[in-house]
Amino acid sequence: MFILHSSTSFISSPVLLLNSSSSSSPLPLSSSSIKLTNTPFALPTLGVGTSQTTTTTRRQKWKVLNKSSGESLSLSKESAVTVKVASPATSTNTDADDIDYDDDSAAQVVRNFYARINAHDVDSVYNLISDNCVYEDLVFPRPFVGRQEILEFFKKFTNSTSIDLQFVIDDLSCEDSSSVGVIWHLEWKGKPFPFSKGCSFYRLEVINGKRQITYGRDSVEPAIKPGDAALAAIRSVTWLLQQFPQLADRL
Repeated sequence: MFILHSSTSFISSPVLLLNSSSSSSPLPLSSSSIKLTNTPFALPTLGVGTSQTTTTTRRQKWKVLNKSSGESLSLSKESAVTVKVASPATSTNTDADDIDYDDDSAAQVVRNFYARINAHDVDSVYNLISDNCVYEDLVFPRPFVGRQEILEFFKKFTNSTSIDLQFVIDDLSCEDSSSVGVIWHLEWKGKPFPFSKGCSFYRLEVINGKRQITYGRDSVEPAIKPGDAALAAIRSVTWLLQQFPQLADRL
């Protein structure tokens, strides 16, 4: 995660059956007597690198005409989704029940983690990671082990960078309660920072009633991109291993 060098709703049946309080038999409704109207909503403008709360409301309303009595019935369905984001999202979900945005969900813990690093509030990260957490940033030769060592690394990072350099979440998985994948990049005052694209994986567990990060790994865009030369290097190494199998013991 860190870089130092760098509706329309379709009515499938033509007839709907609606229980009427004035009649014991169902009231047949033809599709021609149903008027479907959509109430549009506006997507709010999200700030970059700041934690915001966005509420999206979807409303579907049907007006039903009882041909025998001339009465007009209204059926409405409304659902709202409240999502805390640290950055603009690239996709939206159409069903509120499909995503868990609980404050203690794995996805929200990771979002809070990024938001607090962006705010340079390292002390508040303390409760988001476990005491025995292992954090691998592939820029460094070895992983950071334990909460204290990880926090010290975060403090070095925030002390060596400006708060104008912000992590922006491009995409984040929300379905799993124990692991989260994130695609992100860095921005400097709202503009993309060079060689700053990355992806991260986090594993979480509930410890003493609190969901915490127990493992993390960051893979960062390299400043030098060898392209086809990387494939040639891999091919050379695999050829050596095939010719001299004993070399594999030294990997």
